[in-house]
Amino acid sequence: QAIPNTGLDLKSASAGPGAIVYEQFGSIHLYDLKSGKTKPVLITVAGDLPELRERFVRVSSRLTNAHLSPNAARSLFEARGEIFTVPAEKGDARNLTNTAATMERDPAWSPDGKSIAYFSDESGEYRLHIGNQNGTGDPVKISLGETPGFYFSPRWSPDSKKIAYMDSHQTLWYIDVNDKKPVKVDKDPFYGIGVIAPTWSPDSKWLAYARRLKNYMDAIFVYSLADGKST
Repeated sequence: QAIPNTGLDLKSASAGPGAIVYEQFGSIHLYDLKSGKTKPVLITVAGDLPELRERFVRVSSRLTNAHLSPNAARSLFEARGEIFTVPAEKGDARNLTNTAATMERDPAWSPDGKSIAYFSDESGEYRLHIGNQNGTGDPVKISLGETPGFYFSPRWSPDSKKIAYMDSHQTLWYIDVNDKKPVKVDKDPFYGIGVIAPTWSPDSKWLAYARRLKNYMDAIFVYSLADGKST
């Protein structure tokens, strides 16, 4: 007996120069006749599959998360993991992200019209990206914490200096685009609908939002950024 076997059946053995090749449970192995040792053969199949090739795709019927620019000259959309802006009258559509292997979601136009924020999984986990509205330059990339998750509904403050958002753990956050440090606002105590998307006060100093109380009733809260407290 050359090869002891305590696992699944060995199949399709064939002798070659200095080794025996055999198959076991869908994998290929080589038995070296001199050393008496076995090693697996690493096989990678790169299929030329049409569905995986780069190609143009019409996305006009798949546009979501629509927003207007502050001057209403262009519209903002998400489609197939890309972020687009489209002119109301004259001009060309712009693909702001153009990343075939990355998913970008939930774009939001800043009130000053200069920036567009969105969530991107380019790093392997979702981060907040902030890029120029005209698509030039590299976006600012902000980590959203150590706990992986999905993020939703970015809301710019009226002064275009902060962004509030929610995560899949029922938590409401905001972030100062200069400090780049997430600040936890509140968390819904029950699984389900969770915190409702927040609204900024006109002076950018307060956040208003809805969440459930311990008795399951909904309530409206206001959060002071200066005090770090909800009422």
